[in-house]
Amino acid sequence: MSSLISHTQLQSAQRILYMTHLAIGDFVYQSVWLKALKAKYPHLVIDVWFDDCRSRPQSWATGRNKVLNEWIDALGIIDNTYPIVGNLAQRQGYISQAKELNYDLIVFIGKNRSEQFAKIARKISSSAYIVASKSKPLNNPIAKWLYFKNIDAHFSYDDIAKHSEHITDLYSQCFERALGLTCDDLVDGKKQLAFNVDAIYQQQARTLIEKLTTNDNNKLIVFVNHLSTADKRDYPFAQLKKVILTLEKKYQNLVYIFNCPPDKLNEVTTQVAEDSDLNCLAVTTFTAKQNFFQLPALIAESDIVISAETATAHLAVCMGKPQVTIMSNDLTLWQPKGDCIILTGSGQAKSITPQQIVDAFTQQLNQHFSGTSKLDKRP
Repeated sequence: MSSLISHTQLQSAQRILYMTHLAIGDFVYQSVWLKALKAKYPHLVIDVWFDDCRSRPQSWATGRNKVLNEWIDALGIIDNTYPIVGNLAQRQGYISQAKELNYDLIVFIGKNRSEQFAKIARKISSSAYIVASKSKPLNNPIAKWLYFKNIDAHFSYDDIAKHSEHITDLYSQCFERALGLTCDDLVDGKKQLAFNVDAIYQQQARTLIEKLTTNDNNKLIVFVNHLSTADKRDYPFAQLKKVILTLEKKYQNLVYIFNCPPDKLNEVTTQVAEDSDLNCLAVTTFTAKQNFFQLPALIAESDIVISAETATAHLAVCMGKPQVTIMSNDLTLWQPKGDCIILTGSGQAKSITPQQIVDAFTQQLNQHFSGTSKLDKRP
């Protein structure tokens, strides 16, 4: 099956706009294909629109902008970005800016609000060749038909997802269908991003860990992320506390980093500080305030990860860390690939018991740290 945008079109085009509703986890897997596109067509100027095209913009969503812009900038292949807006006037401003750039090609790949992306893509350009993924639900079938009638070609995101075992398979097929890219085009042959973390963030991570461990190299550093962007993926603090206290009964050398979204840092810090069972343990809270790359740097300096299915679970795979992943059983496409023991709950992550996490964690410890000074069991 030929791609919807041909090799000849990509060779002759000067500028392409890639549109998607981007989150950190998505970018782990999408960015490798954008790098492949730039490597195959180095003359092509690539811009990224990651405003999520909500009909009613949500102010909380703009919190992703700083992180995603830092990450996109670090790739070194993207020219302009159009981030998540806080209001409709701001989106109209981005549409006006985009019109001025006279895109030759516009591509949307994603699941949510596909008709809105199709509508805005055509607003941006009346002449660009536009390709988009199409997906359910059909909130407004007539409008959806109209918006997709006005673009040049589309394909079914849902059909590809139905026949994909993992998100890497899904994006692989989407980019091949839209742009003709294959695994042979990947820059390093990997379907997920590899990280190069600046020395300044590595040193910041080491400084935090030295303080937490009081410079004791025998301590085993446990990176914990129990929160996500959706309630069903969160692991409740009360259950997490039971995990930590059970581990403390078994092992002597564990220290813990509780990672939090920026808007949850104060809440989690207070929960730990006011809990008499936890505030006497080696626990610290963290969020990447200065720069996104503080987060992968800290994961890289940790020994093992416990994470809900959110960005940190996928970053841990990129950093080559063993982990225990806590997730709902309806998110199978997003199971991290790597050294993971994946625990799935029925409908919600909280249905996984603390003992299940302790058992999986113990299995990872025995596999990776058996016979080392870091695995020091209590008598």
